[in-house]
Amino acid sequence: MQQLLESPLVAAASHLDRPAVVAADRIWTWREIHSASMTLARELGDASAVCNLCTSRLSFLVTWLATLRSRRLMILPPSGGNADLADVLKVAAQPLIVVDDEHAIQSAWRDAAECLVCAPTPRPREASDAALAWQPAWDETAVLLYTSGSTGAPEPQPKTLRHLAIGALVLGARLEDDLAGGLAAVQRIVCSVPPQHMFGIETSVMLSLIHSIPVLDARPLLPADVQAAFADSPAAAWIATPLHLRSLVQMNIALSNCSVVIASTMPLQAALAEQAEALVGAPVLEIYGSTETGVVAMRRTAQDADWRPVQDVRLESVEDGALAFGSHFASPAKLLDQIDIDAATSRFKLLGRQADLIKIAGRRASLAGLNLLLQDLPGLDDGVFYLPATGSPTERLCLIHSGAPLSRSTIEQWLRTRLDPVFLPRTIIRLDRLPRSESGKLPRRALDEVYAQWQAAHTPAGKRQFEFVVAADHPSLPGHFPGRPIVPGVLLLDRVLSGISARLQRPVRTLQQVKFAAALLPDETARVEFEAPSDQLKFAVHVLRAGTRVTLATGSVVLAKSSSTVPS
Repeated sequence: MQQLLESPLVAAASHLDRPAVVAADRIWTWREIHSASMTLARELGDASAVCNLCTSRLSFLVTWLATLRSRRLMILPPSGGNADLADVLKVAAQPLIVVDDEHAIQSAWRDAAECLVCAPTPRPREASDAALAWQPAWDETAVLLYTSGSTGAPEPQPKTLRHLAIGALVLGARLEDDLAGGLAAVQRIVCSVPPQHMFGIETSVMLSLIHSIPVLDARPLLPADVQAAFADSPAAAWIATPLHLRSLVQMNIALSNCSVVIASTMPLQAALAEQAEALVGAPVLEIYGSTETGVVAMRRTAQDADWRPVQDVRLESVEDGALAFGSHFASPAKLLDQIDIDAATSRFKLLGRQADLIKIAGRRASLAGLNLLLQDLPGLDDGVFYLPATGSPTERLCLIHSGAPLSRSTIEQWLRTRLDPVFLPRTIIRLDRLPRSESGKLPRRALDEVYAQWQAAHTPAGKRQFEFVVAADHPSLPGHFPGRPIVPGVLLLDRVLSGISARLQRPVRTLQQVKFAAALLPDETARVEFEAPSDQLKFAVHVLRAGTRVTLATGSVVLAKSSSTVPS
């Protein structure tokens, strides 16, 4: 605790005239940062909570301290989208949105909150040491963070300042152990992730506030911008995601003056970490953690497959995941990942998470594992496997990717040698860019929206559809064309008619006509398309074979008026 009381966070006199933020035109000291935060605190008015949407480290830090000093709740939304903001601002009676660019304010925001622009002006040595000193409310809920929503809706995660500050001590202690030269080897922080999320907070906000490490005001994203940020810097840490590292490797751009790369937000491949280390001339350390816990464990991914817990963290494996105990988060915290712990060393392996497992045609796989494999697909810029949440036992994976067009045959040929054929994508959707959040995450509802838009664009107006599969072990198949069984037409027709009845909640009264054009094969996915409900409708049955749409059957039916006989 003594180290916290002697840190820049509380405006300890020993740090006030040291560099805090490296802006484009000048270097700000901690004295100037705290002085600006006191000025801003007086402008917060009657706000009960402050939503900090500042994009520069300078304005974010000033707003952060102003909010903490005035003991108001800091809200950090999962994104700056109108829907997310509207949701998170409901927790406060009088919310205030703070930005560092007045042009960023959207008219819709003013319906939910007041808006304020943070434009700090340096006032060297205006405030005395005594005037700047303050005593934080360490154990009050100070910050409301949100999970990324990658597995569902974003969930609020309240944080005390004590937990966040101890988290910075824990992270600093690990860097002291893992880096040649210890934490002193990090003389600046260059951060490519936003400060509104846990990874950005612990590495670019709290690490700076507790250990007095200056942070670059800008947020370089492109490899050339990152290279420029390091070119005239003292030894610095780069805070990045695997996507940033991948771009650096693809562009083959080297960094000078880099002492360490700290990566998180998605799994990092060992091969990519090794390539990145060669370009930056420094270790790439990967963080395992969550919004709920902050950093839990770290590893040097190019060399280590196992994770080593950080200081004061203990893990315990349970049936549906793991429990984490630590001093910098509310304990125990439930982790969704299954882990295998080495009792002698406390190191552990990640075995995947139960919620991440998908089951298709009786076979199981991890979506995270499939997505990690996908990173090696030649020609793929960025991509993810997606399983539509239809609940249908015949649902199949969809591949959503960005970059140059990739043919289905190219994708399937590469994937077939690496995974079970049931996990080959049925649908392939190409976008200009994936809907990743600023921290690199892919919110589930963003992918749902992409798939819904694709479906709407590829389903003819007035059409409805469903799919079914007849398994190879269906009792009607043995002896039916031995050696190359096919699904009997009567069975195919039964699935079509019962499917239409179930979806419309109206029984079929009469089959007017049906014409079979090709046979359905066992374990093959058939898609049925039919017109919007009317007394009489037409249907068609198709399959996709080697990328070609094949029509199996067409027909028409008359529906009964009542739904009373539709089977449940």
